[in-house]
Amino acid sequence: MIHKVKQEADDDSLLELIDRHSGVYLTMVDRYLSGASNSSERNDFIENKLLAIYNTVLQFDPSRNAKFPTYLANSTRWSCLNSLTRKKKVKESSLDEINKGREPRTDDLFVGIEEDEALFLFKDFVENSCDKKTKKIIDMRYNECFNRSTPWVRIAAEVGMSIQGVINIHNRCIADFKKNKKYV
Repeated sequence: MIHKVKQEADDDSLLELIDRHSGVYLTMVDRYLSGASNSSERNDFIENKLLAIYNTVLQFDPSRNAKFPTYLANSTRWSCLNSLTRKKKVKESSLDEINKGREPRTDDLFVGIEEDEALFLFKDFVENSCDKKTKKIIDMRYNECFNRSTPWVRIAAEVGMSIQGVINIHNRCIADFKKNKKYV
C-alpha cells in the first residue's frame, strides 16, 4: 500500500493506511500532549492527522528494516516533543511572574508621558550622563536587535566583562535615570 501511495498516488491505499494507523498516531499524541496545558497543541495534531500520516508515508523507507507503525509512532513522538519544546521557549507566565524578573519598561519609569517621549529622555540621559562602557552596554542591549533585546552573554563577551557585571551596570544606569529629577 505504501508503494502505491508513493508511486501511483493511490487515494484508496492512502485512506486504508490512515484508517489502519490512526490509532497509533492518536495514541502517541495522547501520550505526549496530554493535560490541560497542551490541549491546543493536541487539537492541532488531531486536526492535522491526515496530513501527518500522509507525510510520514512519503518519508517512510522500507529498506531501513522498520515497520510503518513503528516509523509513524516515532515520527509522531518527535513532532509532539518538538511542539512542546517550542512551547517552552515561549513560556506563558502570570502577570506577577512577569513583573518580578523582567526588563524595565518605559511605563515603569514614567507616569503620564508617552512611550516615545520616555525613550527619547532615556536615550538623552544615557548620551549625556553615562560613561563609555555604560553607553555601549545600553546601546547593545536595546538598539542592536530591532524586535528584541540583545542577550546578556553576547554583550558581556563584546565588552569583556562577566554577565553579572554587565547586568549590574545596566541596572545602575536605570536606577540613576529614575533618580535624576531632570528626566522624571
